[in-house]
Amino acid sequence: MKKTLLLIAVLLITLSCSHSPSQSKSTRNISAHTPGEDQFWNELSMEAIEEKESFFDVLEENHPALYNQIITDAKDPYLPMFWGQSYNFDSGAKKIIVDPKIIGELQARFNIKNDNNIVHAGIIHTYGYLFSVINTPYGYKRKRWIAPTLNFAFNMEANSLSPEAIEGGMFSNITFFAGSLAFKDKTQLSLLKNVANEVFTFDYSKLDVTRVEEILPEYTLVTTLVKLPRKKAGEENDYLLIYSTISKKLNKELLVTAFPVNQDSYNKIVASETLGPNQKITLRYNAYLQDLGKDLKGIRKLIKN
Repeated sequence: MKKTLLLIAVLLITLSCSHSPSQSKSTRNISAHTPGEDQFWNELSMEAIEEKESFFDVLEENHPALYNQIITDAKDPYLPMFWGQSYNFDSGAKKIIVDPKIIGELQARFNIKNDNNIVHAGIIHTYGYLFSVINTPYGYKRKRWIAPTLNFAFNMEANSLSPEAIEGGMFSNITFFAGSLAFKDKTQLSLLKNVANEVFTFDYSKLDVTRVEEILPEYTLVTTLVKLPRKKAGEENDYLLIYSTISKKLNKELLVTAFPVNQDSYNKIVASETLGPNQKITLRYNAYLQDLGKDLKGIRKLIKN
């Protein structure tokens, strides 16, 4: 009798646990939202984090088009080589930016393995930021990609600079676009295999570009500021900022990040009092450079196209 009662109790506990309302599959309704909403990405991200199934299984089920973009981008062996490294930590929010499970699986798809703390800048700043659930004073980090700002500004009718890209992969498209504007030597960008035609054929020469170079003994830090050619009514941003580095030892240019900024930010970056020799220089935007010291001073130079 005691054994029977014990068996029934165990069975009831098992059934109760298996139908627990705390499990994400029974409480999350990702399909109730669209990819233009933060709630869609937050719900998708939390399900991927909490469920036992892989991040890519959750993504394929809820956003198959983006899943296919990533799978195709990951087949291009040249794509990762255009980017540097970045911290997976927001110094302002004091939080990890992208959950280790998600950034780990994203990097693994591109055959990149690390401690998920210092990560591939391109992967985290493009696909990774879509799945960041920390809110900052500027909004969620995915805002740069899900808001219409950049696609509208540069007349990308196929939404190439967003997760809703109709052609190419978001990571490939952003790499080619940002590299075409930031790099001095653009020749190797032609190696990229999954770039949308509207990005590949875009007339970059017609854009108004300002470049600030911060010159150090081992590196040059480059901030490229591109005036947005078009803005919707109420748009708060005026420029696309692209941050990149040049290793003098390796003679190599690498992207770090890209995002829109307003006129006030532009004015601070190019302010005349910050230009010239013996200026304080800080590595920005979560960029990581090995063996770069602190209390850096160097030359800040302004270049207009």
